[in-house]
Amino acid sequence: MLSRTFQLIPGVGPFREKELWANGIRTWDDFPAAGTGVAISKKTDEVAREYILRAREALARRDLRTLVQLLPSREHWRLYPEFAQDAVYFDIETDGSETQVPTVVCLYDSLGLHVFIQGRNMDALPEALAARRLWVSFNGTVFDAPVLRNYFGAERFPSPEGHIDLRFVTRRLGMGGGLKDIEDKLGIGRPPHLKGVNGWDAVLLWRAYKARADVEALRFLVEYNLYDAFQLRTLMDVTYNRGADELNQDVPRLPVFDRGDVLYDVSKIVLELGPSERDLETLARVRSQDRDLRDG
Repeated sequence: MLSRTFQLIPGVGPFREKELWANGIRTWDDFPAAGTGVAISKKTDEVAREYILRAREALARRDLRTLVQLLPSREHWRLYPEFAQDAVYFDIETDGSETQVPTVVCLYDSLGLHVFIQGRNMDALPEALAARRLWVSFNGTVFDAPVLRNYFGAERFPSPEGHIDLRFVTRRLGMGGGLKDIEDKLGIGRPPHLKGVNGWDAVLLWRAYKARADVEALRFLVEYNLYDAFQLRTLMDVTYNRGADELNQDVPRLPVFDRGDVLYDVSKIVLELGPSERDLETLARVRSQDRDLRDG
């Protein structure tokens, strides 16, 4: 799909790109060399050849940052197949306060699932995200990334070379609604015990965990957030394929990720979550307060 993209040329938008395709200029290789024909206009063609060359060279050296700069943001989804191995799919939950402190953040990448929990290992999150050049999220450019950048500070929190926000790509493809609505429409909804669980429930679960060292509440919250993260892999595959269908391009479609490959890992992570030392201290304090009230 990327080698069929001409919107990296200044002045070429969706309609002009479709005209080029209709005129038989389907890929960068089809664009006429100097002196062999005119695709758009003599002046524009000179500029076009320069930009196509820059894109070719960037792709050859896997320079994602340059390709992101060349392409309009609405078309960044076209980069996905070339850089899928460099992708991380992520989602965050917060404490619901005005400052929006992250409580649980889950990532999924080629190495598997990763969970970061406030008060345990949240400080390791920036390095984990920095290890991946392409970020995939749902509304992450508007909420998740700004919240994390505010929490960690701009100097410590990394910026990706590319960020595909599926909220906006799916909307352009007619898949409107929130993440869970889209999942249900695609037939990849969540198990019954997670149906109807939302962001405010995530806040309440965190508060229950903090107030009473309620590890079961934490487990439920982590499982909910893990689904938010790894479901993005499936949605990204489906979205790319639908984008290629929408443009009627003869390019290979992606095999859609089967979440069954990670469900065992989800269960393992959730079941292995136990109380931290701080949780045990909280529980001891709550029990002591309860004894004092009963004795009094």
